[in-house]
Amino acid sequence: MHVNRRLLVAVVAVFALGACDSGSGPPPPQASQLRVLHTVRGGPSLTVFVDGGRGNTIAFGESSRLVALSPGEHDLAIQPADTTPSLLVLFNTIEGVNYSVFAIDTMVGGSVTILPVFVSDTGAMPAGGHARLRLASFAAAAPAVDARHMQPDSAGLLVSAAPLNFRAVTRYFDGAPGSWSVVISDAGTTDTLLATGALMLGDGQAQTLVVLDSTPGGVTWRLLRDRD
Repeated sequence: MHVNRRLLVAVVAVFALGACDSGSGPPPPQASQLRVLHTVRGGPSLTVFVDGGRGNTIAFGESSRLVALSPGEHDLAIQPADTTPSLLVLFNTIEGVNYSVFAIDTMVGGSVTILPVFVSDTGAMPAGGHARLRLASFAAAAPAVDARHMQPDSAGLLVSAAPLNFRAVTRYFDGAPGSWSVVISDAGTTDTLLATGALMLGDGQAQTLVVLDSTPGGVTWRLLRDRD
């Protein structure tokens, strides 16, 4: 029987390549996720662009959709709907670390400018059978406040931060999954300026409770899910 030697060599080469590709190489880098939360009460809507992608428009108290990012340098553009100057910043991400960006307003050169505050979720991963919660304050007009929280495995309210200042971010508090709650009081008192009611945190979840401006002298809140 006549055998085409060139064809035989080609087939052997294909099998050899398949045998060498065992899939044992290094895993691909773990992506980061990024979102932007609009914290400027009374401010214009903001359109968020990451790496020049499709814009996502958000109003006060809203967060943008999550964007998956490879490790390395990226750019973030925030375009207000009014005449407030737009913003373009470069930032770097680390493999496996997620980021929340809090859009605040500030004065630069005598004019109002939107400023992004980047906060990573370092320390967010709870062990099995645990959940984690941290607090952040982006209520620029609020009075000085203290923050306390209750978790399923605590006998009562625990001090989270006293005071909880503007732009402060606490560590993650670790506890049992289930019903958590947060109470915000005027600094130095035990009154109740804000009580969240039950916050359900599942096994393995980490979340951030963000304090925001509300009516004059008051505050409200948003809950951001950091890890599932």
